[in-house]
Amino acid sequence: MVLVSYIHVLSAAFLMGLAAAAPMGPVNMLAIRRGVIGGWRHTLACGIGSITGDLILFSLTLLGGDYFLLDLPNPAIQTVLAALGAIVLLPLGIYFLVRAGKEPLRAYESARHHWDEGTVPGHLIAEVANAAALTIFNPVTIAYWICVTPNWLPFAHSVLGYSAPGLGILMAAAGLTTWFTALTVSVRFIPHRIDPNFFRLVNAILGLILLGFAAFCAIVLSRHFLH
Repeated sequence: MVLVSYIHVLSAAFLMGLAAAAPMGPVNMLAIRRGVIGGWRHTLACGIGSITGDLILFSLTLLGGDYFLLDLPNPAIQTVLAALGAIVLLPLGIYFLVRAGKEPLRAYESARHHWDEGTVPGHLIAEVANAAALTIFNPVTIAYWICVTPNWLPFAHSVLGYSAPGLGILMAAAGLTTWFTALTVSVRFIPHRIDPNFFRLVNAILGLILLGFAAFCAIVLSRHFLH
């Protein structure tokens, strides 16, 4: 049972990172566009910047959670956090599932229209900085980490103790890296596969992951109300 709990906690952190990286928003569109124009190294640089930005937000949220670790077992606090998580994550999950079925996908069409226009930065460090800034100051990304982290941390702390934040950051980093590695490989070897169907698949998977987190929040809520 202990091993199963470890797997649940760590896999949840991995999926948190994967779900944070996957939305077809400004950073992913930038990474794909710059990679198509300037080469796969630009996609990789954008990925490094985005991963850095997400981990900064995740770490800041965990840092705030550390101050309340003694209070997190409080049923009232867990109920509030679970309610906030469900309120934010359920609509987001539905939104991405709806986007997965739309034709055409406006984000793809707009990006594709501009892929052959303009230039890319001469230095990869500029790509890293741009992607990090886009991630850190993206309101959706900020809201995402604020909602998922407080619902993950109490469960993780009950299983992993005070090592939960460190292991959570490592697993979230693994999830983020997995996505941007796959994106870089796609841009490098199969750029012709990056089409509306690719965007639909990503949005559908992301929607299901977010609905899964929303369902977890709903289960936590139901347990508190039943007791």
